[in-house]
Amino acid sequence: MLVLATFALWISLAPPVWTQCDPEELYTFTGEAWGDIFGRLVSEASAVDNYRYEYLIVGTRRNNDVGIDADQAYVFSYQEIDSCEELYIFTGEAASYFLGVSVSGAGDVNKDGYADLIVGAHESILGAHKNDAGVSSPGRAYVYSGLTGDTLYTFTGEAAYDRLGGSVSGAGDVNKDGYADLIVGASKNDAGGDKAGRAYVYSGQTGGLLYTFTGEAAGDEFGRSVSGAGDVNGDGYADLIVGTSLAGTGGKAYVYSGQTGGLLWTFNGEATGDGFGCSVSGAGDVNKDGYADLIVGAYANDAGGYNAGRAYVYSGLTGDTLYTFTGESGYDEFGYSVSGAGDVDGDGYADLIVGARYNDAGGSGAGRAYVYSGQTGALLYTFTGEASTDQFGESVSGAGDVDGDGYADLIVGAVLTYTGRAYVYSGQTGALLYTFNGEAANDQFGCSVSGAGDVNKDGYADLIVGARYNDAGGGGAGRAYVYSCITYLCGDVNGDGIINLADALCLAQYYFGKPCEIDLWTSDVNCDTLNNLADAMIIAKKYFGAPGVELNCCE
Repeated sequence: MLVLATFALWISLAPPVWTQCDPEELYTFTGEAWGDIFGRLVSEASAVDNYRYEYLIVGTRRNNDVGIDADQAYVFSYQEIDSCEELYIFTGEAASYFLGVSVSGAGDVNKDGYADLIVGAHESILGAHKNDAGVSSPGRAYVYSGLTGDTLYTFTGEAAYDRLGGSVSGAGDVNKDGYADLIVGASKNDAGGDKAGRAYVYSGQTGGLLYTFTGEAAGDEFGRSVSGAGDVNGDGYADLIVGTSLAGTGGKAYVYSGQTGGLLWTFNGEATGDGFGCSVSGAGDVNKDGYADLIVGAYANDAGGYNAGRAYVYSGLTGDTLYTFTGESGYDEFGYSVSGAGDVDGDGYADLIVGARYNDAGGSGAGRAYVYSGQTGALLYTFTGEASTDQFGESVSGAGDVDGDGYADLIVGAVLTYTGRAYVYSGQTGALLYTFNGEAANDQFGCSVSGAGDVNKDGYADLIVGARYNDAGGGGAGRAYVYSCITYLCGDVNGDGIINLADALCLAQYYFGKPCEIDLWTSDVNCDTLNNLADAMIIAKKYFGAPGVELNCCE
């Protein structure tokens, strides 16, 4: 107890003043005219703070569902709080832009050390935008800086109603110049025939066009789904995958070399009308052979019942089928959304997530999402929609390590929960970490979701959500929302994830003006709005197991 006695002798007449640090909205980008639908595939978050322990009460900004005003302060009876903030809100430029219809992390496009973002606004036929050639509603994709929120690039469709931006993705470093590149689909482009479709690969360094891939035949709608594929053939260049659910008889998916632009693999649906290629994604290294693998959805496959759906995992090295997952029952539309999940269970193999937006387990059309082991193909988790018609699983994605526990986490969108919602789940436990809600009825927040990478460079993976029908910039302008979440451990003064004497000593040093960087919230363990020796004493007592000592941080 020498340390406690020492703390008791330390005094100061002018203790530092505690300052509250509230989540804040850094940027808001607003559409120019009524009708913009900016952000269909990304979303605004109303439920900003979430709790992990029973009886923990947290304020949530603008969350009308739970009726809590985030401007209030709450005392937490447990030691850990997860807090999220809106980093950016991007809003469509004009009416009916549907911004957010697609969203993705872009990687570090401008090589400033911060992860950047890409958002699609494919525009409806009502859209008023024209490209440089005077063509109406060609569609657009916007690349935003993670550091500043500024627009880095705007890509525009070639012709009227091309729907460029209906699908977007980070592509990885395709040309091996050290900058992350981008891929964008334009499923209605007519270059290869009426609505044959196209996909465009852009340089992150310059914004220049690297490759253009074109659908084989009229009506294919090539580019309805696009994704970075990872390094499929082991040549050191990031490769690409493009889906077209209407090609051939059952749909197709095409894998292209990043180094040459040449076609590496073509995968085909099993049967007529399968909708194979409706969703595609890089899967990571599923079988741990050193090559990136792939996942493709076929939402209308009938193997498990009419439109039960399927998802297929392919080896990047050989093109062989590694796994086939099948929907539970007819009309589930399993495979409508697919994604690589990262290493969810910490076994060193990349895992997978698949959405079934019309599954009825939670009520008619409530929806489900399934997480599968890359190592064995076994089902790791099943997440179920809360209520009938939620369409939970409309969008799914790996989220990266959102909570800093060393395991990859997951995000799932449910577009018809009044405003729409996005749910973030722990990869380690399967527990619900965060829930984000749209701003207004029928926003379809959660129509698109994605891990964003570390946008603000705080060491935690961030998230992006689209709300294609949000009206903030005008009717249907759309919005996309970028969220950052961080776990604060009450009493962890120095932020090393452990509560011990080092925290008490650091706080004492800070109190006496000695160099020691502290977190003001985690240091105020008795919630008196001061950071002083009383807090250091409590932390030390807790460390030594003194009876009845609790750490109660406030916000």
